[in-house]
Amino acid sequence: MRMSAFRPVFNHARLITLAVGDNTTNLYGYTPSKESGLAFVVLFGITTLLHTFQATRAKAWWLFPTAVIAGAAEVVGWAARIQSASNPFSFHPYIIQITVLVLAPTPFVAALFIGLRRIVTHVGPQYSRLTPRWYSRIFLSVDILCLLITGGGGGLAATGPTNPSAVKTGSDIILVGLGIQIFSLTVFCTLMAEFVWRRANERPYHKEVTRGFPMDRNVKFLLAGITLSTFFIYVRSIYRIIEFAGGFNGKIAHTEWLFIVFDGVMITLGMFTLNVFHPGRLLKKSEEGDYELTKTRTPRSV
Repeated sequence: MRMSAFRPVFNHARLITLAVGDNTTNLYGYTPSKESGLAFVVLFGITTLLHTFQATRAKAWWLFPTAVIAGAAEVVGWAARIQSASNPFSFHPYIIQITVLVLAPTPFVAALFIGLRRIVTHVGPQYSRLTPRWYSRIFLSVDILCLLITGGGGGLAATGPTNPSAVKTGSDIILVGLGIQIFSLTVFCTLMAEFVWRRANERPYHKEVTRGFPMDRNVKFLLAGITLSTFFIYVRSIYRIIEFAGGFNGKIAHTEWLFIVFDGVMITLGMFTLNVFHPGRLLKKSEEGDYELTKTRTPRSV
C-alpha cells in the first residue's frame, strides 16, 4: 500500500464524510479538554443566574432576551464540547458547539447597544450624533442581521453529511456575519467615544437643548462596563474572523488554547463585567432623578 494513503485529509467535504461514516477523523484536530468545558459551563451558569437575578430585581426585562439568552447559549455550546471530550469523532456535538458558540455572544452585544441608548437618553441626547431611537433601529437591526447570517452559515455547515460542498460555503457565510458584527462594533465604539467627549466638554451636537441628568459616578461606571465588555467582544470577534478565514481545518481552528483564551475567556469576562457594572444597579433612583433603565424617560426641557 502506498504511504500517501495515510496522509491527513484536509478537504472540507471529505473531512466531514469521514467523521460521520467511519469515525476515523477528529474534526477538532485535538481532543477537547473536559476540564475546561466544565469550568466554562459553571462560569457561564453563574453569570447567567446573576443576570437573571439582577434583571428581575431591577425589573430590567430587556436583559432577558439579551444577556440571559447569551449566557444560556454559552452553557449549551460548552456542554457540547464536554460531550466531545469523550468522543471527538462525533459530528453532532461538534456542529452544535460550532453553531451555538459563534451565535451566543450576539444577543449580549444587543445588551451593550441598549445600555448606551439608555445612557444617551438620560444624560443628554443632544451630545450624541444619533438620537436614542436610532441606536435601537440601526444597531439592533444590524445585530439581528448578523444573527441571521451566522445562523444560516452554521445551518449550512450542519448539512455536511448530506451536502459536503456546503461546509466551505457555511464557513464563508459565518465569516461575513462576523465581519459585519465587528464593523458594527467599530461604529458603535466611535459613536460612544464621541458622545462621552462631547458630554464631558459640553459640546452638544444638536442645537436643541434638553436638560439631562448629570454624568455622575454611576453613569461613568456603566460606561466603563460597556466599554470593557465591548472590548472583550471585539477581541473575540477578531479571533473568530481569523479562525474562520483559515477554515475548519486551519491551524488556528485546530489549536484549543486559542479558542479557550480568545473565545471562552473573552465572553466570560464580558458577561461578568456587566454583572459588576450592572445597569439596573448603577442607573437607579437618586436625589437628582430617576436613573433606572427599566423605563424610557424623556429628559426634561430647560
